[in-house]
Amino acid sequence: MDYTSSDFEKAFLSCGLKKGDSIFLTTSLGMLGTLKLEKKKLQINIIAKILLDSLLKIIGKNGNIFVPTYSYSFRKLSKKKNYTFSTKNTKSLIGYFPNFFLKQKGRIRSIDPMVSVAGIGKKCEYVLKKISYTSYGKNCVFERLLKIKNMQCCNVGLGVNWIPFIHYLDWINKVPFRYDKFFEGLIIDGKIKKKVRWHYPVRILRKETISDGYKIGKLALKEKLFKYHKLGKSKVYVINYKKFFYFAKFLTSKNKWLTVNGPKFKS
Repeated sequence: MDYTSSDFEKAFLSCGLKKGDSIFLTTSLGMLGTLKLEKKKLQINIIAKILLDSLLKIIGKNGNIFVPTYSYSFRKLSKKKNYTFSTKNTKSLIGYFPNFFLKQKGRIRSIDPMVSVAGIGKKCEYVLKKISYTSYGKNCVFERLLKIKNMQCCNVGLGVNWIPFIHYLDWINKVPFRYDKFFEGLIIDGKIKKKVRWHYPVRILRKETISDGYKIGKLALKEKLFKYHKLGKSKVYVINYKKFFYFAKFLTSKNKWLTVNGPKFKS
């Protein structure tokens, strides 16, 4: 199903996004289908620009956009056999839009070598700078986002299963299927180069421990916490970050295995 450039703004407004909002934006542009353009040749950078411009127009100068730019840099060795992460040069491994976003003027990127987040807006420095050396522990980005007013999760082309704070929630719950692990490597942030020991909790490698956000996402959808609107072949889903977090926290306080495939096993 084809869609037009104006359909982005229509979908975002229908989902309740407004001036002054902050957005944690996740995307899968290929799931949207074909954008109607004057030229027949489809260019994904045009779609990415229309999406970003539409959101910036809606949230205004006091709004903020955060985008996951995960690279998992301390897990893969470079040719020099050293782990290295650069906030400027390291590419994201999770699709086209995150790398498009990294090229935007004025963006800020966290120093997290595993699951970095980039942002544009006045609150981004508070959220993304001077974080602790942990991806999901105390004072991580996902914890700081809870303190941002009008923080929304916006999934474009993705379903209700994409939960940005899912592993932070696992860390809080001290789930039995994940354990603390530390990685050492070099972080380059502008002129600053520093060797660090980075905390990144990992899962026990079994099929039961593969992450699954659908169970929580579907329950949130049933409780009408999500707003959604059709866009092309897919949908846009919007949910308040803080409400979603405390809803998921309540559910997982009763069942810590809700965030993974399961079933429960003794480790």
